[in-house]
Amino acid sequence: MNPIRRLATIGALSLFAVSDLTAQVVERPVPFDEAGEVMVMTPYIAGRADLRAPWWPVSGDFTGARLYTVNDSSYILTVNRRTGVVERYTLSTADRDAIKAIVSRLPHEVIAARNDARNSFIKNQTLLGIFVYGPAFSIALQNNPAGATAGYLVVAGGSFFAASQIAHQNLISRSQSDLAFNMGHNGALAGWATMYIFNASDEGQAAGAFIGGIGGAALGVGLGRGMTEADAVGAAFGSDIGALIGYGVAEAIRGDEVCTFTPSGGGFPIETCDRGWSNRGEVTMVLASGIIGYPFGVLYPRNARYHVTPGDINTLWGTSLLGATTAGAFLNRGVSRRAAAATVTTGGVLGMVLGDRFLVQRYDHSRTDGSRVTLGTIAGGLMGAGVAALINSEDPSPHLVLGLASAGALAGIIITEKYLEPGPDTGRPRIAVTFNPMGFVQTAARTPGNHSLLNVRF
Repeated sequence: MNPIRRLATIGALSLFAVSDLTAQVVERPVPFDEAGEVMVMTPYIAGRADLRAPWWPVSGDFTGARLYTVNDSSYILTVNRRTGVVERYTLSTADRDAIKAIVSRLPHEVIAARNDARNSFIKNQTLLGIFVYGPAFSIALQNNPAGATAGYLVVAGGSFFAASQIAHQNLISRSQSDLAFNMGHNGALAGWATMYIFNASDEGQAAGAFIGGIGGAALGVGLGRGMTEADAVGAAFGSDIGALIGYGVAEAIRGDEVCTFTPSGGGFPIETCDRGWSNRGEVTMVLASGIIGYPFGVLYPRNARYHVTPGDINTLWGTSLLGATTAGAFLNRGVSRRAAAATVTTGGVLGMVLGDRFLVQRYDHSRTDGSRVTLGTIAGGLMGAGVAALINSEDPSPHLVLGLASAGALAGIIITEKYLEPGPDTGRPRIAVTFNPMGFVQTAARTPGNHSLLNVRF
């Protein structure tokens, strides 16, 4: 009986072992809020909620976080980093309840789903079809008037159905929608510029614009898939501001037009005017500056040691405009083109730098906030220029008009910021000092090894 009993015991143990090996651990996703709307914690929502230690263990940049539970008494927080690494943290019920209470107090427009931008993508691509793709395709067929008209109507209308089909088959995020719209019209300009540089015909330039626009939009959808909203808005801003800076630099290099007179056989001299640099050279610089601006724009929110939101980046348009207008106020009437281009470009760059220093580093703006700051800048500038026209309606000087426009624009920024009351920047401080009490205990106990009392992070 002993061998039989021993065999039965081994069989029972084997059965339990197999049961344990085949048992599954099921993690059920749970929301971060009471309403069940926040299933994915984005950096934007975490920043607006001001989530922090000890109940929020995540620090540094991340693309998204999800919360799971096994038995409703312990929770697992998974965090996706930009590098592709996935981190897992164990949260207690108290930590989860604290996060849930804070997130639930946020306004609905903050915690509402922000990632699905299919309607925005369809609208933007339809607008590009009407104003960019369609006209470019029509001009490319201008030798056939009937075909040009039909081509415009087909491309303009077809853009809606093509975008709808893409959005139906794929989830389009806001970063993809933003970048596809920007790279759509910038791609059309780049395609036209490339064909112009190679001295193509008008039809060839239009064809380049059409191909560049379609290709740019497709590239924006692909590149935007791995970007955050701040990355996409930063890329678009970097390209646009880069092209403007490139244009200003090119104008400063070209200088004013110089005309010479060459005697001819008929007795009348032939006038020849030259700016020292061809139009194609200027277009090449603008094109290169716009392309280089994309990666630099992405690096801005990713490498800043403070929190940069899409709205923060949008505020830089207003401050850049203020800087350019202020610099222009110092120009005299009749100033050379070279001096005007250099002065206005330098002022715009300085305004962008100051906007980063006094707006981006201090506050976190939503997209609406950023647009309102820019609109407030323009509105204040128009009011200042209007006051200048009232003071001297006959022939106001550039100093008066641009000076009062700059003062009005600055007042517009200040008043708009006061009205909006944006929250403080939620990024990590430039210098963080933390005290480690365990290091003091270990040092006092003469525990072997190195023990840190203070941690200083730059």
